[in-house]
Amino acid sequence: MLEKEEKEEKEEKSYKWMEGAKIYQVFTDRFAGHKEKYTEDELKKNFLFGNLKALITKLDYIKSMNFNMVWLTPFYVNQPAGYHGYHSENYNHVDPRFAYGEKIEDSNTGNVFDPNDVNVETGADLVLKEFIQECHKRDMKVMMDFVPNHSYETHPFFIDAKKDVNSKYRDWFYFIKNEKKEDKKEENKENSSYFSIFFSYFFPSQNKEEDKKEEEKKDNNKKEEDTYRHLAFLCFSDLPKLNLDNPEVQDHLIKSTKKFLSYGIDAVRVDHAIGPKVESLKLIVSKIHEEFPNVPFIGEILPFGLASHSETILGTSKDILEKLYEANPETLKVLDELYLKYTGILDGVLDFSFQYYVNLFVSGKLSEEECIKEIEKHFKRFENNKNFLLLKNIDSHDCDRIMFRCKNNVLLFQKAIKLLYKEYLGRKDPIVVYYGTEDFMTQEKTIEGEAYGDFRCRQPMYFGNAWINQFFKNS
Repeated sequence: MLEKEEKEEKEEKSYKWMEGAKIYQVFTDRFAGHKEKYTEDELKKNFLFGNLKALITKLDYIKSMNFNMVWLTPFYVNQPAGYHGYHSENYNHVDPRFAYGEKIEDSNTGNVFDPNDVNVETGADLVLKEFIQECHKRDMKVMMDFVPNHSYETHPFFIDAKKDVNSKYRDWFYFIKNEKKEDKKEENKENSSYFSIFFSYFFPSQNKEEDKKEEEKKDNNKKEEDTYRHLAFLCFSDLPKLNLDNPEVQDHLIKSTKKFLSYGIDAVRVDHAIGPKVESLKLIVSKIHEEFPNVPFIGEILPFGLASHSETILGTSKDILEKLYEANPETLKVLDELYLKYTGILDGVLDFSFQYYVNLFVSGKLSEEECIKEIEKHFKRFENNKNFLLLKNIDSHDCDRIMFRCKNNVLLFQKAIKLLYKEYLGRKDPIVVYYGTEDFMTQEKTIEGEAYGDFRCRQPMYFGNAWINQFFKNS
């Protein structure tokens, strides 16, 4: 009994430093060192080369507003257009573009097929280490973004798994056999290119037996590709879902994360935490906690409007997702119940319930007094789980900026900020402020209903309205 109490006391003290933490979310590619001239198309899809080296020069700026933690968007090696960091091609290393920007000093991105790859330190990895050290010199913590649910279609393991049913990486992903399949052999024959027919007629092969085998192999591969589909992140087929039940996948992600925690990372945000199976996620976090017990794992659980994608969401049921059709005071109770199911699995969550209550206020659906009462009810649901961290936030890289939602009304914006900084029921919950909020950053229209519309809330940072920073300095 005494041993159990000591263990609980140790766990309670582990994240004491998170009480009242003020976290500044940085979108690495868009914050410091980025290009000053760019097209809208570049904003939507391309790197602008914001980078960690330039970000180091802005740490004093962030510190001056009393922020004591920086949350970085993912820094993994990404696909050519993966400016946001969520399209990983190698979890073992930092993308040189995130480290250096446009003037890359070391282009090494590792070799994911090498079993020792995670133990190699690239130049970009060392830049991240330097960034963490500079934060710690200023008594600032660092939170990394962990993406265990999916990689990108150009990840070498997925390429190998997709083309070969016998690939050792086949079970790293979810390939599902289609129920119905029409034989497309004749169709493929009819659609053969005119050039290939022309070429083979005038230049017949000297080795017909080998050609026959090659044709059979291509035909089998085509059949394989047509017969199977893969699970992905929601409806985005270019983001193949990782099979976290596979011990090799678990080991790969655990080793990668431990590498960066050994650099001094203080906290981990878990992207799309309801995507993986709860048991698999719990195992990965617990294995990492064995070596790094004082590093909290904070889940992103954002389930509204996802019932139609329930096949890809393995952390909760379709019944729950169907109840979360929109955000209102009743459905937010369901969201809180879902959060509570992750106690003992994660150490906390980004508090989207709080964000939605503030949104109901700024949209005029709740008065300020009603909003505060609803928020207090929300926190009361967690009174028996006080060690479960709830990171209050009012916007992020995945939603419209708070200034835009306030219709660019400065007084309403200030009220929203005060709701964020307010303490409720004596709690000292961490807060998260998205970069540029202190500069009234806004957008022309919503990110919704348009492909790549999220570029609107990911505009490059400018450092203009310094006078409003005084509010953050005094908070």
